[in-house]
Amino acid sequence: MSDSSISAAALLAEIPTESLQSLLASVRSETSLPGLTHIPGLDTHLASVNVRRTSRDWPLNRGDVIEVQGPAASGKTHLIYHMLVTCLLPERYSGTELGGWGKAAILCDADGNFDVRRLHRLLVSRLRRFLGEDDPNNPAMGLEDMATECLRHLHVFRPTSSAQLAITLHRLTAYHATQPRLQNKEIGILAIDSMSAFYWRDRYTLEQIRDAADSSSRANLPHNPLLHVVQALAKLRLSHRPVTILSNWGLNPLSKPSANGAMESPFYKQHLSPFPAPFEPHGAAEGLSSISASQHLQDDAALRTGMSPARPLRPREALPLHCHITLHPSTIDPFPASFSVADALHHEHMRSVLVNKGEIRGLVRIPGDETLGEFTFRIGDEEVLVGGDEEP
Repeated sequence: MSDSSISAAALLAEIPTESLQSLLASVRSETSLPGLTHIPGLDTHLASVNVRRTSRDWPLNRGDVIEVQGPAASGKTHLIYHMLVTCLLPERYSGTELGGWGKAAILCDADGNFDVRRLHRLLVSRLRRFLGEDDPNNPAMGLEDMATECLRHLHVFRPTSSAQLAITLHRLTAYHATQPRLQNKEIGILAIDSMSAFYWRDRYTLEQIRDAADSSSRANLPHNPLLHVVQALAKLRLSHRPVTILSNWGLNPLSKPSANGAMESPFYKQHLSPFPAPFEPHGAAEGLSSISASQHLQDDAALRTGMSPARPLRPREALPLHCHITLHPSTIDPFPASFSVADALHHEHMRSVLVNKGEIRGLVRIPGDETLGEFTFRIGDEEVLVGGDEEP
C-alpha cells in the first residue's frame, strides 16, 4: 500500500503545472496587443520589425522588455511618465477615444525621483487634449478627478537596495493576487527607474568582500545582487507578461572621438552585470539566444489557443531584451568662431527658441535587426509632446 502511494505521488509530481495567471497571460499574448506607445516614430519602427519577425503588425508584444539608456537629464524618467500615462488612461471615455491601455502599472522608484504631482499634471493635460476642459456628459467628474482615478491603478514601490528591489519583484505575484485595487486588473507596465540606482554601492560592497577574501574562499564569493533582480524580472515576465521598461544610466560611450576625425558613438557600453548586452561582442550570442527562447515560449502559448494540449512555461533565468532606446538631448551647434558679438546678438532669439524647445532624440535598436529607428519628443511644462504635438 505504501509503495503504491509513493508511486502515485511520484506520478502526480511529474505532471507539469502552471498558475491560472500564467495561462491567462500566455493566451493574451497571442490574442491581443498591449497597446501603442503613441510615439509615431517608435511605433512605426517597432511594428516594421515585429511584422518581419512574427507577422504581427503591432509595435509591442506582451512580455517585451525595453531598456532606456542615456546620460543625465536626457528624458529617461519623462519617457517612463509618458508610457505610464498611456497605460493608465482608459481606451475610451464617453464615446471619445483616449488611446490608453486601461491597465494597472507598477513603478519601482529606485532613484527616488518619482513625482506623483508631475504625473498627475501630465494625465490632466492628456485628458484635456482629448476631452476639452470639462466633460459635458458628467459635470461632476472633472479632469482632475479623472486623473486621480487613473492614479489609483498605479502602484509605486521605493526600494533602497538591490536586495529590496529583488524581494519586491519576487513578491509582486502575491501582491497582485491579494491587493484589492490590483487583483482584478492586468498589469500593463512594469517600470524600474533606474536599474543603475545601486550600481556604485553594489560594486563597492563586492570589491570590499573580494579584497577581504583569501584565495581559498574566493570561489564562494556572493553573486552580484543584480543577479537576483534579473531572475525576478524574468520570472515575473513569464507569469504576468507586462511590458517591462528599465531605465539605465549612460556612463561610457561605445567609442570616443579619435584623432582621425571619427565621431563619438551615440551609444553606451553596458556597465551592469549580469544584464543583457546584445549589442556588444560578449553579449550578442546570449542576447539573440534569449530572444529566440522567448519567441519559442510565445509559440508554446499559441498552441494553447488552439486544440493542442497545454504545456507549462519553463522559467528561465535569462532576461531577453527586445528593444533598446538611447536618448540624447538634441545638440545645438555653437556659434562659428567667425561670429562677431553683433552676429551672436542677432541670432540670440532663434537660438533661445531651440534651447527652450528642449527636443530629445531617441535611437531605437532591436537585437538581431540591423535597421536603426529614430523618434523625437519634447518635455513641456504640462505635457510630454510627441510627433507634431504643441502645448496648448
